[in-house]
Amino acid sequence: MTANVIRQICALSVFCGAALSLTPEGGVKRVLSILCTAALMVTVLSVLRSIDYEDYALELSRYREQEKSFLEQSTEMNERLNRLVIEEEYETYIMDKAREYGLAVERAEVELRWSTDGLWVPESANIVCRPTEEQRRLLTEILQAELGIAAEKQRWSEDE
Repeated sequence: MTANVIRQICALSVFCGAALSLTPEGGVKRVLSILCTAALMVTVLSVLRSIDYEDYALELSRYREQEKSFLEQSTEMNERLNRLVIEEEYETYIMDKAREYGLAVERAEVELRWSTDGLWVPESANIVCRPTEEQRRLLTEILQAELGIAAEKQRWSEDE
């Protein structure tokens, strides 16, 4: 349907509504009501008869393709946002744990991977700080035990 057809149907509806509201109650109003209903039905049915159903089917398939594309993009964006939030939570956890043991971590970065269980799990960590040997050993053990990040996947540096 074109915008012009929609405008015509709306104009006819407004005209019928105005005519019905101005007409006094009684037989004339009932006849006018029937005429307005018939006029609207004829207008809508004539539009439906003039639709090219091949074009309609083509447009419908285009809209379905767009819908599919939007859903895929939405799903991808949602997964990316979930990953970023989870990474941030792990990074905050590492910095909080380090603070508990008196270690000032300048920055912690966690890289995630998608597990076979359908979850984002930490795979490696980059930690920027100046730990003592004991603090480093302790935090390495905590990250390995609580987050499952193997010691060889933990990268430590003193400078950014």
